[in-house]
Amino acid sequence: MTLLPSLMLLVWASDPGVALKAFEKGDYAAALREWKPAAEKGQVDAQFNLGVLYLKGLGVSKDPQEAFRWFRMAADQGQPQAQFMVGSMREKGFGGAPDYAEALRYYQLAVENGDSDAANGLAALYEEGYGVQKDFTRAVYWYKLAAEQGVSEAQFRLGVLTERGEGTPRNDAEAGKWYMRSAEQGYAPAEARLGVLYTQGKGVTQDNLKAYFWLTLATKQDLRIAERLRNQVLAKLAQDDVTKIEMDVSKWRPKVSPVKNATIAH
Repeated sequence: MTLLPSLMLLVWASDPGVALKAFEKGDYAAALREWKPAAEKGQVDAQFNLGVLYLKGLGVSKDPQEAFRWFRMAADQGQPQAQFMVGSMREKGFGGAPDYAEALRYYQLAVENGDSDAANGLAALYEEGYGVQKDFTRAVYWYKLAAEQGVSEAQFRLGVLTERGEGTPRNDAEAGKWYMRSAEQGYAPAEARLGVLYTQGKGVTQDNLKAYFWLTLATKQDLRIAERLRNQVLAKLAQDDVTKIEMDVSKWRPKVSPVKNATIAH
């Protein structure tokens, strides 16, 4: 299933800077005062922003149903981030029971408007067969579209399907490339899988030091399977190597991908 991304608000108000400044200062009640009247008048970006506030409980009590209502208003006016959010929430059962057909429809609308997270959502529906016939070829197509635009979950899933040879020819080196791109953004499942590839020498040159590095990063995100594998690799390493790698891990920072359905719309 698709994950909800970090939400980004769309900046709008009678004075566009007022709401943004309030939001950045953590004065969510003031941001609400700016966005709500605009949203009620049909201003699409303000509707999206209001949905974000209700979804996260910022300046208001958390209310996913109310968030969904505002997202849908914006989505039905063609706002792509809102279209993605409606698709994602319908997939997960917000705003009612899961409705995969409606999720598919809103993802498709968002993709047509250039939303890469929605391409990832479409891919997941085709991979799992939710609301559509399972189709790995289509899943690969949509995952690749999203992956090339920096969506870390899509990069990981594309790696998985490429490693398995589902919907695309099996290619361990190509899978490793996509795992690396995802792991470099700090996506824990990709970090763990990349660690496994380095322990096995599958699609990459076998390297226990690199395996330990990536498995340690995944372990820091509480991925239990990575922790177990990391302990197995640890037994094969010299203490000096372990000390150096753990120092490298402490300095490592993920690459920042372009923010998409996130905090604020301009």
